[in-house]
Amino acid sequence: MHDIWNPWHGCVKCSEGCAHCYLYYLDKTRDKSGAEIYKTKAGFTYPLQKNKKKSYKVKSGELLRVCMTSDFFLEEADAWREEAWEIMRQRPDVKFFLLTKRPQRILNCLPQGWGDGWENIMLNVTCENQARADERIPLLLDLPFKHKGIMCAPFIGPVSLHAYWRFGQIEQVVCWGENYDGARPCHFDWVKSLQAECVEHQTTFGFIET
Repeated sequence: MHDIWNPWHGCVKCSEGCAHCYLYYLDKTRDKSGAEIYKTKAGFTYPLQKNKKKSYKVKSGELLRVCMTSDFFLEEADAWREEAWEIMRQRPDVKFFLLTKRPQRILNCLPQGWGDGWENIMLNVTCENQARADERIPLLLDLPFKHKGIMCAPFIGPVSLHAYWRFGQIEQVVCWGENYDGARPCHFDWVKSLQAECVEHQTTFGFIET
C-alpha cells in the first residue's frame, strides 16, 4: 500500500517545473498560500502513531511518500528534519520515498550514523526536462543512498538517461504531466522513449497521469 506523510507543508519554487505547482494551485482554492511553510501538527508523527488496538496505523511493509506538499530538503525545514529522520529510523519496516529538487543540499542534511544509507529510504530527484536531469542526476549518483530513482514530474520536456545507466544505480523511473491551470503539454513520444530505455535496462517504469 502507498500512503503519504507530510511532516511539513508549503514550498519555495526553485525551477521551471514549479511554475504550475499543484500545491500552490490547491492552496489557492482554499484561500491559502503555498509559500507559507509550516510544520504539520498531528501529521508530523504519523509513522509512529498507533490505533486503538495499539498497532501502528502505518503497517509493516508499507511505502510512505514523504513531503508531497513540500520538499524534504527545503532549507526552511532544516529545524524539523532531524526529528523526521529519527521517526524514519524508528520504522525500519516501512519504506520511505523521498523526492527532491534540491540534491545539492543533501550531504549537509543527513543524520548521524547514516553511513552509506538506510535500507528503508529511497531517494528520488525530480527531472522535469533534460537540463534538470543533467544537473541533478550526477548529484544523485554521488550521494550515499542504497536506493535511488528518477521522477520526471511534471514531464515538460524530453528526458534521456543514456548517460547514466552505466552506473547501475537507478532502480525506477516514474513520470507524469501537469493537469491543473496552465498545464504544459506532456508528449506521449517522450513517455514511450523513456519507457523503452527502462525496458532495455530492466528498470521499473511508471506513467501515472497527465
